[in-house]
Amino acid sequence: MALQGSGAIKFSDITAEFGTPSGKNLGAFRVSQSVGEKVFPLDNGVPSSGPIKFSDFYNKQLTIVIDYHSGGNTNRVQAPDQWNANNVTVIGGHRSKPSAINSSEWQGGKKIVIHVNKTIGSVNNSNADRCALRTGSWRADTELVIDVGGEGRIYGAGGKGGDGANGSSTGENGTTGTSALGIQYSGGTVVNIASGGIIQRGFGGGGGGGGGHQSDKGSRRYASGGGGGGGQGRPGGARGDRGSGGAQGGNGTAGSTSAAGEGGGGSDNGGEAQGGGGGEGGWTGDTTADSGGSGEDHGGGSGGGNGAAIRRASGVSEGSITVNNSGTVNPNSNTTSAATGVS
Repeated sequence: MALQGSGAIKFSDITAEFGTPSGKNLGAFRVSQSVGEKVFPLDNGVPSSGPIKFSDFYNKQLTIVIDYHSGGNTNRVQAPDQWNANNVTVIGGHRSKPSAINSSEWQGGKKIVIHVNKTIGSVNNSNADRCALRTGSWRADTELVIDVGGEGRIYGAGGKGGDGANGSSTGENGTTGTSALGIQYSGGTVVNIASGGIIQRGFGGGGGGGGGHQSDKGSRRYASGGGGGGGQGRPGGARGDRGSGGAQGGNGTAGSTSAAGEGGGGSDNGGEAQGGGGGEGGWTGDTTADSGGSGEDHGGGSGGGNGAAIRRASGVSEGSITVNNSGTVNPNSNTTSAATGVS
């Protein structure tokens, strides 16, 4: 339980929260513990060196760091899963983590720090509310902090490029990119992004090109559209395939973490029927995915929409989220106004 804010604190009160050091002395709680990119004291305000006194422990609580800083890169994660797998560090090292998130051991509050210092991607899906990292739900007396280190990357996935029209028809729309960080805890969340850290939305896929036909003296000529390019994200959006039927355009190319995919070229059938080219996917340099080009008599598909950098679940208020950004948040507007909906 978090310690009281005034009055006498006993050594046994401190050990009930932080565990009992082997020497059973107050000086053992002077902690400077490296976890991932960060160095933690026992709790903010507890000295890491020099004199230490009982009043330094007023309102202090156990800090547990959830590990998204070690091991390989990953996609589509939820913080409580790491908790349940015991992929955590208890600051101080004098006790184990509480046995469960809803355990009576939590009484009075704990600090949970989700420390990201590797790359987390999302999942290709047409729903913008799909997030790469979700906080999950915690007890109402939790202090929740998300620390994105200098090598931390949280990316939404790119949308798929639309397929080109098959002959004389309309090109397919590109799909929507997904999102990066989803906040599901309503009790107050602080998001810190260090210099070099990135939280970035996934971008939409480009639209497929439209098709066309031409009739002349009993003959028909058809031209199909080119495929749209995939949106930028992690994973990048898949390419749109060229349409089939008559003259064929080109396939689009897939997006990647660093770039959008290009739309495939249009088609021409004997100079009489034309198919439109596919649109380029969205990316950081041009955030709106392009529509596919028009064919002889049908339009191209629309470019897909974008995900968000930071989203909040229904029931999580805008005012409960604080973002301290020294890195990159794309779009930056999400530092003050998170999109709504997390899945």
